[in-house]
Amino acid sequence: MGNGDRTTVSVDPIVIKMLEKLQAYYHYRNGEKKSYGKIIEDLVTAEFSSLGLELNEEKEMEAIA
Repeated sequence: MGNGDRTTVSVDPIVIKMLEKLQAYYHYRNGEKKSYGKIIEDLVTAEFSSLGLELNEEKEMEAIA
């Protein structure tokens, strides 16, 4: 998968409601309207990093020693 490839992910309706609220918050706070995809990417990246994980050159997950 390249950097611009997209994948569809199914989520519970409550997650969509949460994304709507986050999108409204970011729009109000920063004056920018982030897409749901960007919000999810930012949250997953932060969680990934907080767990001490990274992707290696082959885009496989590994723990940071």
